[in-house]
Amino acid sequence: MRKKNKNDNDVIAQIYDTALAPGDWVDLLDTLAEWAGHGEATPDSEEESPAGDNPGRPAVTRAVVGNSSVRPEVEHLIEHLERAVKSSAYMHALEDRCQVLNTLYNQMPWPMLMLDEWMQVVECNAIAHQVLAEGVVQLTSSGQLVIHDRKLRQALVQVNKLAEGRNTQLLSAPEESVSLLCVPVQKSDAPGNISQVRTILWVLSGHSIVTPSAERLQSLFAISPAEARLLHVLCKVGNLNQSAALLDISVHTARTQLKSTMAKLEANSQVQLVSRVMGHALVQGANLPAEQTEQEYTVTLPDGRVLSWMEYGAPDGAPVLTLDNLGSSLPDHAWFDRWYREQNLRVILIVRPGYGISTYNPDLQFGNLGADIRFLCQHLGIERPPMASYCGGGPYALCAAAQDPELFSRLGILASTVPIEHFELDKLDRLHKMLLRVFRRDPRLFLLIGRLAIRGVQKAPERFYVRMAKNLCLADQKIFADEELLSRTIKRMRHSQFQGARVHLEEYLRMQEPWQVDLGTISIPVLQWHGEDDRIISIGSARGLASSIPNVRFRSFPGYGRFMVYTHWQDFLVELLELPATAAPTYKASG
Repeated sequence: MRKKNKNDNDVIAQIYDTALAPGDWVDLLDTLAEWAGHGEATPDSEEESPAGDNPGRPAVTRAVVGNSSVRPEVEHLIEHLERAVKSSAYMHALEDRCQVLNTLYNQMPWPMLMLDEWMQVVECNAIAHQVLAEGVVQLTSSGQLVIHDRKLRQALVQVNKLAEGRNTQLLSAPEESVSLLCVPVQKSDAPGNISQVRTILWVLSGHSIVTPSAERLQSLFAISPAEARLLHVLCKVGNLNQSAALLDISVHTARTQLKSTMAKLEANSQVQLVSRVMGHALVQGANLPAEQTEQEYTVTLPDGRVLSWMEYGAPDGAPVLTLDNLGSSLPDHAWFDRWYREQNLRVILIVRPGYGISTYNPDLQFGNLGADIRFLCQHLGIERPPMASYCGGGPYALCAAAQDPELFSRLGILASTVPIEHFELDKLDRLHKMLLRVFRRDPRLFLLIGRLAIRGVQKAPERFYVRMAKNLCLADQKIFADEELLSRTIKRMRHSQFQGARVHLEEYLRMQEPWQVDLGTISIPVLQWHGEDDRIISIGSARGLASSIPNVRFRSFPGYGRFMVYTHWQDFLVELLELPATAAPTYKASG
């Protein structure tokens, strides 16, 4: 047993310092990795997975947890990490609570309720108990929300399960003179009530809704003065014929203006148009965050979960499915949107469960996303589309192709993650080597520092990406040195973590386990591209993956690494989709 000395005390001090400043988590990881290396567990206290048919490749080693083989100094360190994480989580909860509640809680004079995903009231403002003592929407003395209007309740259930997206919704029951302003909120990873909140709900009586002026509507939505005047009256009276009469215009003119306005606001009906206008105007008046500029579409799966997706390029173009990286932050497909349109491609980004507004699935594995993809294809009316995946999306796409031969027509994997048996662990970059060393010493150490890391990256993402890039190849460093690409990556990361960041940590752990799917059953053509200077998934690892896939066409690229997606994605699609050679880009992709 290693004797405890002042170095152990230094490690403990750094743990608590990091709890106060989670942006320093990489420094703590460095210290813990060095500490773990000095006391690496002996073979007697470890389980080794065989290197298989890969001689010279290090075996995957994991510490045995929960028995006498765990050394006392590890338990001592874990105790301090747990205390530090609890302290950090408490501050995390306070910060997130302030961010949510200061903006939404006390600024409006209407009853405000915070609902969890089961429609239970987590918290409410004081006026809610006064105003909702009776009526169509009631808050009982025990804190239960009761809505007597069946249609209104059903609509609220859909919004609360994110089936209508993440944007603000205004639900109305005109005959009851009541409306519900619903704002889905980003899930907190902190403990306590704040982590349960799914939707902020304001209950508005009829007189509380003030129709925006025509001038304000024109300013908000960039419509013509005539369209703004019609929309203003339509929001007040709700009838197109009456609105036309009040404005002294023909019904035909009113219909023409209405169709134009609906097209500009991407509304499918008059009801949706009025709802969107009133909700948006109320939100703007309250200085709440603006709505998302990119629409996230949703479908409800047979088991009740919501699956979301985003679309880029030509709406009526040839469909191409795609899955993005571990963490769902790369690439930003808006960067390629112009090129997609030029090639008449409709690129459909499937948002994996737990990211965006796709319902979190605690049972998600690489091998069971295929059923969700199959349902989405049926919903969209597309058959056997090509799939082009990147990085952490690769395992899901490969397993889906192996288990459902008729799902895709062809498959492309760019810089894909590989099964653990193909990892060349000795060729990892410094950051991932440190993470692996801590994980091998004791997975609990990894999970605890992972919780600090999540908060650290959220608070100081630029610092994390710049530091990570230092250990990567020159081509990857250039990607993160580009301010616009870095900004887009951070924006995508925050967008994907709408339901919290736990799924990111879970996906990383999933990468450490066998996939439990035979890739040898893949029968469709597979195109695999990989950078020869990838410091995370080595070129040898990538070749190991290629050797297990029938019908694979493998290409490697000297001097490029993990983040070659921004420099090679268009050329990759040209080859995968067999586009004309003239489709190869001659300009820098730009949103």
